[in-house]
Amino acid sequence: MTGRSVGQRRSDERAPTNLSVDRSASLRRAEVPVQISVDGLSYLVGLELNAVEHHRRSEHLLGAVASTGLLHALWELPFGIAISWDSLTSRDRSTLDQEGEGWLKREGDTVVRTYQPAGVIRSVLISHDSLSMAVKRAAAHPPTVRRVAFWTKASDDWSANQDASLVKARMLGIGVWASVGDRISKLVEPAAPMLGRPVVFRWWQAELAYRNWLSSTEPTDIAVALG
Repeated sequence: MTGRSVGQRRSDERAPTNLSVDRSASLRRAEVPVQISVDGLSYLVGLELNAVEHHRRSEHLLGAVASTGLLHALWELPFGIAISWDSLTSRDRSTLDQEGEGWLKREGDTVVRTYQPAGVIRSVLISHDSLSMAVKRAAAHPPTVRRVAFWTKASDDWSANQDASLVKARMLGIGVWASVGDRISKLVEPAAPMLGRPVVFRWWQAELAYRNWLSSTEPTDIAVALG
């Protein structure tokens, strides 16, 4: 196999797309690019904001929900539907009593969840100097989001290992971007995300992104329109 540069590889794959050096260029316009860190791994996500919930939180001076315990308790409540307070476990009742202000309404012996997730993570972009490591780390995320491996130090000399990494990325539905000089080249298109159940982890991940977004920008209607 003859060695080929990233630029040649891009041409062979018929995907000659030059993106901005800004990593947020790999995210759709409807998504707010936010850097988050989970389990010691920092990466970029595309957060599709819930404009209605953001407006409600802004009106009531509410921020992000960082407590996983509170999110688990809220998960037990259907949104907008009154249920019996006594039907909840004592642990959930205790958590909601202590931390639930602003996220639910109590009327008599019933409770209604007013909380909605701050948004939905639609994309993740994992950066690494090594193509194989970028693909491996991107693969750790469930395919319920668009996953992109960003190769930050692409080599001009193509190798069999890099070919294998691209094959693996395609099989897993992971997109691959490569940094070449002052440009970013698209090598593999990410697969469309799969439908998945909105589990508590996805709520928590979106809340982390929302918290970081709030800390880096003024929550205005213009920013909400991005979502």
